[in-house]
Amino acid sequence: MRDAKRITTWWIRWTDLDWPSPDNLDKIRRNADRIAASNATTAMVFGTHFRWDYLPYFTILHDYLATVAEELHRRGVELYDHHSVNLVHRYDTREQMRHVMLHSGPHLPFSPSREAAASWEYHGRRLNDWRMIDVRDGSPLYYPQYAGEGFCPNNPEFVDAYVQYAKELVRDTGIDGLSADDPIHYMHFASCGCRYCRAALKERTGLDLPPVTDRSFWGNWDNPAWRAWCDLRLDATGSFFRKLSAALPEGFELMSCGNASASPKAVAVATDGKQFLQGCTRVNLEMGGNTPPYHDPLTTNRPIILRYVVTSLHQAQALEKGARCYGTVFAFTETTANIAWAANKALGSDCHLITLKPRLGLPQRILDTLPDESDIVGRAFTYEKEHPARFEGAPEGHAAVYYSYETRDHTLFGSLYTGYYADYEATLRTLLRRGDSPVTVTAFPPDAREHPVILLPSAVRLSEDELAALRVYLKSGGKVVATGPCAVPECASDRVLPNVADGAPEDFFRKPGADSGIHVTDPAWQKLELPKRTGGSFSEVAPGLFFHPGRATEDGVTEAWTAQLDRLAPPQPVTVDAEGYFVTVFRSEESRIIHLFAEEYETDVDHKLDEMRYHRSRVNYVNHAKPIRVSRTVRVHAESAPEVFLPFHAEAAQIVRDGDAYAVTLPEDCFYAILRFPV
Repeated sequence: MRDAKRITTWWIRWTDLDWPSPDNLDKIRRNADRIAASNATTAMVFGTHFRWDYLPYFTILHDYLATVAEELHRRGVELYDHHSVNLVHRYDTREQMRHVMLHSGPHLPFSPSREAAASWEYHGRRLNDWRMIDVRDGSPLYYPQYAGEGFCPNNPEFVDAYVQYAKELVRDTGIDGLSADDPIHYMHFASCGCRYCRAALKERTGLDLPPVTDRSFWGNWDNPAWRAWCDLRLDATGSFFRKLSAALPEGFELMSCGNASASPKAVAVATDGKQFLQGCTRVNLEMGGNTPPYHDPLTTNRPIILRYVVTSLHQAQALEKGARCYGTVFAFTETTANIAWAANKALGSDCHLITLKPRLGLPQRILDTLPDESDIVGRAFTYEKEHPARFEGAPEGHAAVYYSYETRDHTLFGSLYTGYYADYEATLRTLLRRGDSPVTVTAFPPDAREHPVILLPSAVRLSEDELAALRVYLKSGGKVVATGPCAVPECASDRVLPNVADGAPEDFFRKPGADSGIHVTDPAWQKLELPKRTGGSFSEVAPGLFFHPGRATEDGVTEAWTAQLDRLAPPQPVTVDAEGYFVTVFRSEESRIIHLFAEEYETDVDHKLDEMRYHRSRVNYVNHAKPIRVSRTVRVHAESAPEVFLPFHAEAAQIVRDGDAYAVTLPEDCFYAILRFPV
């Protein structure tokens, strides 16, 4: 297992590219001092993100990064570079240019003209020859949300060129790690129709890529050739990271951006932590938007519980590879930085904190007055550094939830917002709110000791190997609680699900939003409403296999499967009744650690700054966050009283025996507490 990291951000601004400059050298040293004082282990570069757009300036940029790395290393801090491996900005109009420069400030967007880009080469390879091709018309694929284009990870010339660049980058700069972002398909199934992708399909199936008017292929999950097309797009990402990792120094840290491997968009985007981890050493969860959320309809404000849900699969993927998770999360004040850090620690992941000031749409003279990461994260990072044992251990859940790649990858149901993800998410959400600290598994273990009960929501497709592993698990004494349409033969279900995306050919693909800017719209078929059913009950259809035909999102099913879980699962050694808190449990050789993290918050912003914004992009300057609807006294059922640690409160918790439990009274407005028990 890789070491835990405390990651902050090293920003590159336009003024920093005045290099070499004595003033900027002094600035580097002052920033390095502040980062070291915050007790970060690592600084992650942000800026110069669309790296190929800086091709003429690699010498200057690499020398700057080498100097940053040297100064950080003198202070015991690592430097990770972070950039897009394949995206480039390409403007056709002044409006596109202005949009990108205003909205993509964190990237430090900088782009050649179309005329210049047409002849750009890297070691004799022309960049324009690497471009993804739009399957609809054979033109270079355009990304309206970035005003840009992308290079195809199936193109061996591009992959070889990027690997060569990565080796030169490491040689020139002495960086310790790299987040190599974006070798995926942001315009979904519109890419990629380049000759290499077409050849890959021909090799796998013997077929030429059909025109998009052929609906017997496009969006037809009954067609094995379509499933092969989905697979090869995912596989290209894994192949990319295998080749990249093999070229990097031993022990080098490699990672990529990551939103949600379990998402209904995962197959269309071809994004999956499992594929990334074929070469990566860490798996990322991008917690886009405000954490905690704020009530602004124009920014990104996902409920915190969804952070837990989408992290669960990444956590399972990381454990399988002996890797670690880290969450990229945004904050602007110490209040929200503490919450953002605690959210990650309660998830069992490392924290990468960013003050995403360039997204605020404020003049630079104002941004310069706002805190940097090192100003707001020091308290949390120092606590973690001083108490590492409180964040150790593997996840330990009352129930395991099986994640079915076969369902995600090889069925239309796996790509619908109302389909597989909805049931997987609902199952995890229910468990989290019950205090069950669920874990995700992606394989049935050969015996039941680690996971006595596995929940199987709506796994409409399972491989023969998976079915065989399920039967071995049941024979070992394991219990499976299956709900919804299910591929296990004994779970006879009369539900018929569509497996072909309906609609006109042009409606199958993602399209620019009404603003033709940062927003894109997903096709209507992904939002298909499936018929619901009522009624049904559990039956033991095979020894240890319990089945309910209702989906986890349908009326009455939640109560039914939770009752089965309570009946079948062995008693937990420690249970916590903590209204308003998520409960997550981790076990090491010496301790069982339980994290309590508040689910809901009252939030507010700096309204004066908010009124000054000239655009709204993703985040708000949240400067007030207070937990709400949490009980101050939680009840702990255990053989002994817990040790209670409160990272952000000077006041101690009060612990008293209360009948068959311990009553733990927390300080007012406590959003995070750690309970430790000996094992």
